Amino acid sequence: MPKTLGWIRRFHQPNAGAAPTLLIFPHAGSGASAYRNFSKALSANFEVLVLQYPGRQDRAAEPAARELAELAAGALNAFLESEYHRGGPITVFGHSMGAMTGFEFVRQAEASGLAVRLLAASGAVAPHLVARMPAHPTEDEALLDHLGALNGTGAEVLANREIMRMTLPALKADYAAFDAYRCGRDVRVAARMRIMGGADDEHVTAHHLREWSAHSEQEIAVTLFDGGHFYLNDHVAGIAELLADDVHSAR
Repeated sequence: MPKTLGWIRRFHQPNAGAAPTLLIFPHAGSGASAYRNFSKALSANFEVLVLQYPGRQDRAAEPAARELAELAAGALNAFLESEYHRGGPITVFGHSMGAMTGFEFVRQAEASGLAVRLLAASGAVAPHLVARMPAHPTEDEALLDHLGALNGTGAEVLANREIMRMTLPALKADYAAFDAYRCGRDVRVAARMRIMGGADDEHVTAHHLREWSAHSEQEIAVTLFDGGHFYLNDHVAGIAELLADDVHSAR
């Protein structure tokens, strides 16, 4: 059988020798390579590891996960068995579906005894609200229109719907897993939380972001940036600085 590359990608060396570890969970339909710019910016203060979910890019031959908890478990097992697990507390960042998968990862990590210093959840409703959200479209054309409305993909790519169709199998699998996700309002984690979103995001509002407080044993911090659902593409440096400050203050 051909060897797979597994779950973890490290695109950049950390600038500091003993940099804290940060794991990035990508958004629905995307792969690790979509977060190269984030990896570069965050590597100034972190050892950045980007998760590569099965069913896309160099793992396209593998079946996609059917549940977010399954994704989280695969990522956790891979990290615990990797050279990057050195026993110290970690930081987790996820955007949109990646934020929900990151939350599940933190739940499982804390249950296993792995300390999580900070969960940074971006562009996502609070876990207990997922059940109330409308399901994502499942037809190809409707999905492509949905992607265009989110403005998360370059205009030149969106203009070529045939290119976009190549991402649909992974996107459909991710959306199905997200829409099936359920979490009680009383489920909490011990990690600190930094919740972020776009001030003009019509899909995830400030109210949705503040509701994350139900899932933390500590007070949460909420930050709004200019922009819509994919505000983060224009605020890479600002997010990197914010996370570095959060982790430094938590030591």
